[in-house]
Amino acid sequence: MKFFIIIFLLIPHLRAENYFSSDAAGITSGDFLNLDINPRVIALGGAQTAVIDDASAIYSNPAGLIEIPKFSIMLSNASYVEDIKYQFISYAQRISYDSVISVSGFITDIGSIEHTDINQNIIGKFSPKDKVITVGYSKGITEFSDRETDVSMGIAYKYINSTIYHTAKATAFDMGIRVFKFTYIPYKLSFLMQNLGSGLRYDRESVPIPLKFKIGSAIYPFPSLMFATDIVLPKNDSYYLNLGTELNLKTGENASFALRGGINTQKAKHGTGGFSFGFGLNLKFLSIDYSFSSMKDLGNASNISLSFDFPIKEPVFERKEKSIYFHIPKEKAE
Repeated sequence: MKFFIIIFLLIPHLRAENYFSSDAAGITSGDFLNLDINPRVIALGGAQTAVIDDASAIYSNPAGLIEIPKFSIMLSNASYVEDIKYQFISYAQRISYDSVISVSGFITDIGSIEHTDINQNIIGKFSPKDKVITVGYSKGITEFSDRETDVSMGIAYKYINSTIYHTAKATAFDMGIRVFKFTYIPYKLSFLMQNLGSGLRYDRESVPIPLKFKIGSAIYPFPSLMFATDIVLPKNDSYYLNLGTELNLKTGENASFALRGGINTQKAKHGTGGFSFGFGLNLKFLSIDYSFSSMKDLGNASNISLSFDFPIKEPVFERKEKSIYFHIPKEKAE
C-alpha cells in the first residue's frame, strides 16, 4: 500500500503548465472514458467517488468495492445522443473480510458512419466501437481504522480497445482512497486518480487519454437523505463540480424507493445540459435504477441498470456494527 501513498504524493508535482485548464481543450482522446455508466451516478450529476457501493464502484472509485456484501453484480444499458448506445457489466466478489476483487466490461456502439474519400465520394461505411476490460481490487486499511473511522484503498487496471476506422489500444490505472467517518452526522471523503496510462494511437500519433483527479464527499444528515459532491480536475479542461442529492424512502422491511437529482457544472458551462434526475427501487437482493438527462440541442440521454447483491446489501452507516468490513473475525475486532 506504500505504492498508493507515493503516487498520491508525487502527482501534485508533475509539470502541468499546459494542462488542467480551459486552454487544454481537445488535447485528449478516448472521450468515451468520460461517460458515466451507473444511472445513480448520472442522476446525482456525476457525484460518485464517495457514493457508489456496488459492483460498479470498480468504475467510479475502486476503493468503494469494500462496501459490497459477499458478492455484487451490476448491468447497465444507456441510450445516449445521436443513437449512440453503451453497455456495462461488472462483478465483485469478497475474498476476505477486508478485501474485494472485481472485473467489468464496457462497450460503446456509435452506429454506422459513411466513409467518404477526399472528393466526398461515398466508398462504404464503418462502425466505431470502444471496449474497456477492467480488473480491480479493494483493501480495507485496518492500520488507519478505529471506532469512528475506517479507510479503504482500491486499484483498477484497464485494457482499452478503441476502433474508429483504425484501431488503437491502451492501458490505464485508477487508484482511489475512501475514508468513512462514523460520527453523529456520518460522512465519507474520497480521492481518485483516474485514467493514468498510455495514449491511444489510431494512425501515427499517440494522443493522451483523459486523466482526471477527483476529490469527493458524501454526507448523511439523516439516514434517508444524502448530499454528495465531486471536485473534478480533468487534464483537458478547468476544474468543475458535480453536485447531487438523494432521498431514500422505506416502503417495506426490505424495500425502498429513492429520488435523485444533480448537476454537472462542466456540462452546464458548455451549454450541453448539466441537470439530471432519476429514481431507484430496491427490493431485497435486487436494485433497479433509472436516470434521465437533457443535453439541450444534442438531445436526451437515459440509462437503466439492474444490480444484484447477496446477502441483502445494507448501507455502511445503517449496519448494526458500523464498519466497512463484512463479518470481522473476533480477534481482529478486539
